[in-house]
Amino acid sequence: MKKSGEDFDSLFEKKYSGLKIFVIFFCLILLAFTSVYTYLSIKAVRDRMDLAKTQATSDTSVDPTLIDLMKDKAWVESRLKMASRDSIGLSIDLGQHTIQMELKGVVVMKSRIRDYSTSGFFKRMDGNVYFAMFGSPLTIQKFESSIEKNPFKIVQAPKSAEEAENAVSKKDSVIKENVFWTVKLDRDFELNIQGIDSVSESQSKYKLGKGFEFKRDLKNIVNSFEHILKFKKPTYTPEILISIPENEAKAILRALPRNALVTIRI
Repeated sequence: MKKSGEDFDSLFEKKYSGLKIFVIFFCLILLAFTSVYTYLSIKAVRDRMDLAKTQATSDTSVDPTLIDLMKDKAWVESRLKMASRDSIGLSIDLGQHTIQMELKGVVVMKSRIRDYSTSGFFKRMDGNVYFAMFGSPLTIQKFESSIEKNPFKIVQAPKSAEEAENAVSKKDSVIKENVFWTVKLDRDFELNIQGIDSVSESQSKYKLGKGFEFKRDLKNIVNSFEHILKFKKPTYTPEILISIPENEAKAILRALPRNALVTIRI
């Protein structure tokens, strides 16, 4: 019996030792993958900033105390250029929490920004990079949205007086939609508009996996993993996320021309 007990103990020790080796090996692989991911991700951000610096019109360093004045100048000049066009444009002032559609400098619709976030890229820009990025209007290159941008409804005329009466008496059902849309801008970053009626609603949608932020983050993670597995630098696209009331997010989406100009002040 003693020999049997010793065999059992040795078998248990072998299994425990094997599990320990597996855990250590798994942790080492995870650590290596995390290190590679971090290195390539940071490199992607740095390369994007280096590209922005090469596109800046001036190499002269700007006094940090003058950056706010440069932002004001970029904002005014960009809006003036947009006002010269005979088309509706979009102006966004994150400092004032306002987003508005303008035509020839006249505000035709204005909305209050409930919440917003920006990529760290925008917080690290110097004066020259900022002016090169926002000193003139940006152009929308592509729309992606959770709802139809230009929906239309085919209505069949009633064939009888009875059908006409039923159509009038029938109540329209209101469909609850998750409204969010993305525009890709010509300076290689994205503007994301999310329709919410409260900040807590936005947070609950994120937790439930229904909101735009959740889907956006999941898409970015999958894209990064695909690149890392191939030992390639992940694609880095700076983003601005703005949350406004749902009805206004829907109205702006449907009123804004597909190649509209956009001015932004951060």
